[in-house]
Amino acid sequence: MQKLTICGAPVSDFSLILRKEPHPAERTAAEFLQTVLEKACGVLLPVTADAEGPGIFLGTRSGGEGVRWDGFRTRTDDRNLYLDGNVPRGTLYAAVDFAERYLHYRFFASDTEVIPTEGEAEIPAFLDRCDNPSFQERHCDHSPFLENPRFRVFSRIWEKGGATPEELGGPNGSYGGCHTFSSLCPSGLYYRDHPEYYALAGGQRIPCGDHSKNGPGQLCLSNPDVLRIVTEAVLDQLRKNPSLKTVDVSQEDNENYCRCPACAAIDEEEGAPSGSIIRFVNAVAEAVEKEFPDVLVRTFAYQYSARPPKKTRARHNVLIRYCTIHGCFRHGFDDPACSFNRETVCREMKEWGSVCDQMSVWDYVTNWDCFLAPFPNLISLRENVRFFRSCGVVSVFEEDNPWKNEGGMHHELAGYLIGKLLWNADMSEAEYNRHIDEFLEAFYGPGWREIRRIIELEHETTDDRVFRCFEEIDLSMIHFQPTPFLPGYKRFRNFHYRPAPYQPVLPGHPLTGFSACAAEVDERFDRAAGAAESDLQREHIRRARFSFDYLKLFCAEHDREKMTAEERAEYESEARRWIRDRETFDLDFNLNTAYTRLREETDLRENPS
Repeated sequence: MQKLTICGAPVSDFSLILRKEPHPAERTAAEFLQTVLEKACGVLLPVTADAEGPGIFLGTRSGGEGVRWDGFRTRTDDRNLYLDGNVPRGTLYAAVDFAERYLHYRFFASDTEVIPTEGEAEIPAFLDRCDNPSFQERHCDHSPFLENPRFRVFSRIWEKGGATPEELGGPNGSYGGCHTFSSLCPSGLYYRDHPEYYALAGGQRIPCGDHSKNGPGQLCLSNPDVLRIVTEAVLDQLRKNPSLKTVDVSQEDNENYCRCPACAAIDEEEGAPSGSIIRFVNAVAEAVEKEFPDVLVRTFAYQYSARPPKKTRARHNVLIRYCTIHGCFRHGFDDPACSFNRETVCREMKEWGSVCDQMSVWDYVTNWDCFLAPFPNLISLRENVRFFRSCGVVSVFEEDNPWKNEGGMHHELAGYLIGKLLWNADMSEAEYNRHIDEFLEAFYGPGWREIRRIIELEHETTDDRVFRCFEEIDLSMIHFQPTPFLPGYKRFRNFHYRPAPYQPVLPGHPLTGFSACAAEVDERFDRAAGAAESDLQREHIRRARFSFDYLKLFCAEHDREKMTAEERAEYESEARRWIRDRETFDLDFNLNTAYTRLREETDLRENPS
């Protein structure tokens, strides 16, 4: 049983005190603390709006001066404790922080919530601590966050789309979508009569959208009618959704931007295709400000628009969303040893910082070309979030695989760390490593140091490699056409890939050195599994090992002709077991096979016969 004193008095003397009409999230905060204190300290504190004696007050005051966004304040006087945010979710964060800081409560993963029952802590009188997030908005579509709103909110992550229930703070109402050109000026409405509204690319006007939305093109941003149509659509959207604080006006997910003489002249003058985008979005933002002065108009710096314009500055109410898609994720974006990042993400983000007042980031935390192989980004996660903060970024979206709990060997650990980093981008390396070690011990059990060493090997063997978020590790997404006499074969393979024993190996992929450590990694996984104390810990180890086994079995050389009969039998048995496990886990291989599964599931729902 833990010993906890507040202002010199034992916690058993206290009540949990709410306002007479508390917000549902404040009631959640009180009920959460009641549960944690009972399990940790063996005392059941009453929840009341009217109590004598010392109290833990939740949401009864404003967070006060210095509290920003959904931050919070923890205060004591000579006998009471006060946990307050300026918004109800901030008060809930304050309660969770209290449990983490003084009772060592941890919510590591959806299935791993820890409340220690040993230890002691003292909260002094006249404490006053303000805790603010590093970023105003903190989004991540890590699948456990999407599936478990409580885990997401306790990790201080905002929803992406969807809604958060009132008992967890309610919706933020700020996301606003992306790739919106086609919805703001739909090809289905205008293309037939006004093809001039759409991009001139490859010598012809093409509809706006992607291949699932009536076209592979963009808008013609120099056309005054397009500006009028988009502006009216944006204003109508804001009038119908008054809670929106950010509205999106952004390019579609393709490279077919307009090359008409007027657009080309703008881009040439600005030195980049972002020039016509920023001028267009500035005009929309000017109209928005007149009616909605507190709303930001967001647009992408992405693919062809990643480099900023040379002459035009984004208006003060324009939010640039820079996408890190072409970076190396093994190294920090500002790592001086990584020339790849130095000449792309690092340079571009610093240049954007000089031509805009507001910047957000769309970052990537999985390998879209190969979900199942290891993705060595645990070092760069901390370095990159710190770099974003140094660039003045106000909002971060960490894009993960939203459909399945998959993405390298340590998907759950990465999600936990993202929550910690987006709140505290300036945490030290020592604190970051403490978070990693605490997670590993709780998630994997007594053999966690074996897993720690595997993580170190994963990063040591890739230190000299560039590792992108579309990195080819297996044959599923290779970009050359191996069979030119079978048109469509490459696309079919990409969308219907299945691994097989003895399949050809992509030579020199970035995980080649790590796969060569198979004997040591297997031995360490064996020891970790042998030390596990529960079925849950053993299952966690099995899932992490499943990722390395994919690398070992299907992305490393196995020359059948050079193997003995016994070696072939053992390898084929391991490969068959892995394939059976993959079916049991129901995991996708890459972005395209995920799309195939989703389409098939949709077809089954719509056409069950």
